[in-house]
Amino acid sequence: MPYANWYATQWALRMMDAVDKYDPDFIYTDGTSQQRFYGYGTGAGFKADVMQQVIAYYYNQTLKRRGKVNTFSIVKFRQKTNGTVTTEEFGAPEEIKDNEPWIVEIPMGDWYYGADFTYHSGMVIRYIIEAVSRDGNTAICISPLPDGSLDEGSQKMLEEVNFWMRRNCESIYGSRAWKVDGEGEIIDGKLKMLPGGKLGAKHADFKFDTQDFRFTVGKNDAIFAFCMRVLEPGEKIKIKSLGTNQINKGQTLESVRLIGYEGDLQWKQEDDGLSIICPDEIPYETSVVFEVF
Repeated sequence: MPYANWYATQWALRMMDAVDKYDPDFIYTDGTSQQRFYGYGTGAGFKADVMQQVIAYYYNQTLKRRGKVNTFSIVKFRQKTNGTVTTEEFGAPEEIKDNEPWIVEIPMGDWYYGADFTYHSGMVIRYIIEAVSRDGNTAICISPLPDGSLDEGSQKMLEEVNFWMRRNCESIYGSRAWKVDGEGEIIDGKLKMLPGGKLGAKHADFKFDTQDFRFTVGKNDAIFAFCMRVLEPGEKIKIKSLGTNQINKGQTLESVRLIGYEGDLQWKQEDDGLSIICPDEIPYETSVVFEVF
């Protein structure tokens, strides 16, 4: 018990010292519980509220310095813990999860550097889409070399992800889940989606089709439809969920835009879906995004 008291006290003081010195944008505490701070699962042990005190101190200091609380804290796998964000490790949930804030955490290759990693911007982008379409956020671990730098594969991949994010930022930042997370092929009664686990070759090689879509709603209240496969010039697709007799029954669409394309699209809303004819030029390498009002 004396050691537990020392440990909890030292942990709290170190965390508060880091808050004072660095004014962090977020705090992440790994592990599956508050652990030895309160005798988790034992009925005994040192019981303390140091986790709550540290997080309260963090938010109060943020408010004092910034005038508002625009920071957050993660306590891993803690369901419905007030003031914190929980995690979904190694994979997004299968359905929309909007009962609490959460973040997908997944490593590129592994949580530490390895020379045999598969670098592929498409799988990273599609993983981001899988999370945001279910009302979540995404954190991807990119492991540095021993000297702290990034290898050539990581740099190239991040540049490609950055290009896509800048183009399609309206569909991601500040977005929320729509009425359904997506549509497409159903396998064993479930919507086909990227597999879980460390990002690698199986994710890079995973095949989606033109029937596979994910959805978000942007800050401008537009619906964003992500096609999980790169489309061909002149290809005709149909987004079933956006038909007049589908999810938003009776709602007539006013405009459809392919983000990154300046011209007008050929489209028609029908009872069973929104039909779109792709333009003659499709200068995309990963997912394409349609903005629908």
